[in-house]
Order: sequence, then structure tokens, then C-alpha cells
Amino acid sequence: MNWKLVIIAGLILLSNAIYADKPTDKALPFDRTDVVTVDDWPADSMLDMGAIYCPGGELEWLDLVTPVCPGSGRIHLRKIVGYGCYKASVNGSPEPRLSGVGLFEVNGNLRADYSGQVWGTWMIVPAEDCDPLDLVDPPVYWKGVWQGLRSMFCNDGGCSWVGSLKLVGKGHGGELQGLHLEGREIITTFTPMPIPWELIGVCGPDPSVPCGPEGVITGVIKE
Repeated sequence: MNWKLVIIAGLILLSNAIYADKPTDKALPFDRTDVVTVDDWPADSMLDMGAIYCPGGELEWLDLVTPVCPGSGRIHLRKIVGYGCYKASVNGSPEPRLSGVGLFEVNGNLRADYSGQVWGTWMIVPAEDCDPLDLVDPPVYWKGVWQGLRSMFCNDGGCSWVGSLKLVGKGHGGELQGLHLEGREIITTFTPMPIPWELIGVCGPDPSVPCGPEGVITGVIKE
């Protein structure tokens, strides 16, 4: 008898018995929480304008929110940083795990109409208010990446730019440790360079006039 084969066969059977009741990673169950988060940019939300330039040309500004690249028309954005105020809810009830203050970095390769591919990073720090100082070395936070497309839409009333973005990230520290987030965000702005609505007179005393939030995230927290 080949004792070596018997021993190997025995080890295989033993390992199968040990792991017979243990599900694989793909089969592990997880809890899903559907969450809606509004993303509101304060008037002072732009922290760093990063780099805005024309590849192969010289950038010109028609006004404070309209850069142009004569010739190619292509505009590149790199490492623009801002913060936003986030309020999340689950079935209409507050969700404190995704409510607080957030930081975002924006990059983009835009065409002459200011539409094109955009991407970057994001972070949300749970808090009761929206203080950007909470973004400095937080012990508990969400962090991830985003990417998507910015598109222009025009009618008789003017033009708007809508970003359709996909976000993924995970929680760090405290009760967020080990959680994952997947979601879609729709961001609407009314200027070639995306800035808060409050800075362009969109907001007003008329309740029918929109006054933010600039973005709405529909996502899922996986535990």
C-alpha cells in the first residue's frame, strides 16, 4: 500500500470536513442599508482651485467661472479641492453614519462645452454639524474614489451641467470599520466651472427657486 497517497487523501478529507460548513467569501451574507444623502456646498466650499490649464495652449478667462482654451478647446482640471455638508437618511429617518462634513478632490478632462470625464477622491466625517476643521486627522471617517461624466444641457432658460458619478468607499475607525459604500451621485451646477449655487444668485427668497443641495447620492451601505 502506498502510505504516502493514503496520508494525502486523509488530509484532503479532513480539510473538507473542517471547512464543509464554512461559506466562501462570495457566499458570506451581509446586511444592506439603502441610504439617500444630500450634498450641499457652502458658499466658501472651494478650498483649493488646484490646476486648470489647456494642454498645449494658454488658458484664458472670460470671467471668474468661464475658462477657455483657444484652439483646441480642451480644458484639464487637476486636484481641485472642496468641502460639502452631508445629510443622510434611511426611509426618511436620519442616518448619522453618513451625515457630517465631507472633502472631495476633482479632476477632469473637459471639452470646449465643459463636459467630459471627471474623477477624484472623497471623504465624509460623521458629525452633528458641518465644520471643515473636523476633516483634519479624523478618528472615524469614510474614504473612497469616484468617477463619471459631466454633461451640458441647455434650453431657453440657459445651460446647466450635470455630473453622473459612481462612488465606492469604505469606513475607517469606530462603528464604520469594515463597512462598504456603493452609490451614484447626481450633481447639478449652472456655471462652466462648478461652484456653489449661492455664489451665482440661484438662491433667493422665492421658495420655488432651488437653493441646493448641489448633489444627491443614492447608495447602499454593506455591513
